[in-house]
Amino acid sequence: MDYSCRICVNNSLTKSTYPDALFNGKTFQYLKCSNCSSYNVYPNPTAEDFSKMYGEEDHYYLKNVKNKLTYDFNFSFGDHQGYQIQFLKQIEHKLKGKTLLDYACGSGFYMQYAQNLGAKVVGVEFDKTFVNLLKDKTEFELYTLDELIDKYKNQTFDYIHLGHVLEHLTNPIEIMETLKQFTNNETTFLIDGPLDRNQCLHRWIVDFGSKLKGKKNREAAPQHLTLTTHKSQLLFFDNLGLKKEKYIITETHFPLPSKLEPSIGKVINFFIATTSILLSKLIPKFGNIFHFRGKLK
Repeated sequence: MDYSCRICVNNSLTKSTYPDALFNGKTFQYLKCSNCSSYNVYPNPTAEDFSKMYGEEDHYYLKNVKNKLTYDFNFSFGDHQGYQIQFLKQIEHKLKGKTLLDYACGSGFYMQYAQNLGAKVVGVEFDKTFVNLLKDKTEFELYTLDELIDKYKNQTFDYIHLGHVLEHLTNPIEIMETLKQFTNNETTFLIDGPLDRNQCLHRWIVDFGSKLKGKKNREAAPQHLTLTTHKSQLLFFDNLGLKKEKYIITETHFPLPSKLEPSIGKVINFFIATTSILLSKLIPKFGNIFHFRGKLK
């Protein structure tokens, strides 16, 4: 079966050395693109796979929240949500009175912070049940994508945010093209997510450990369907016609521990991840998280 790269649409993909993911009775392979070096997971997960991959506890955690949801913006060192807020704060003086669409808004923390800065926010989630639950726990205006298209036909937003979602999509280019209908000449995209194949101390050690184990497969849900480098992620935006205004690389502890735990192995991994974060602050292109801001050319 022919597969194409979700980043650059190149159809020359070869099996990588990354262990296959065994999930829901299926084998998912990590195929490397010969053009941009991104890894692509194939075959695409089915609706059943996604249902099991993002189970009830993942999607509907808000059901245990009593009354309305509250947010704590005191993020720990190296927290990816903290990075998102820091990047948003760089343009806080521009947000007052502006409209912001948050695609795949999750718990709504990003919308809440943008609203605190004076923006008028609208959120989108793919699952109708989750949308209804989030509506019940917050005061946000929320829709599925189909509902948004119907409700906001021929309307645009000043800002469109996609936070840690592109890597989960089987069709990221298609989703981005769909969102373009909500843009005008001044609409700014704010996009962030992981760089699972980018260089950093953290990545080197994880890869080295994987090679030592020599496993050809692992029991894991392939949630990240596209694994990028800082170059390939930027290529993705460029191919979509987005002009870079700001593009920075940061780093988080994940998938290593983000706090000290009573285990020698976890303590060692925590200090490896922390050291990697500090090193990445000295080397601009090192890291495993990107933050992009830009407009359509």
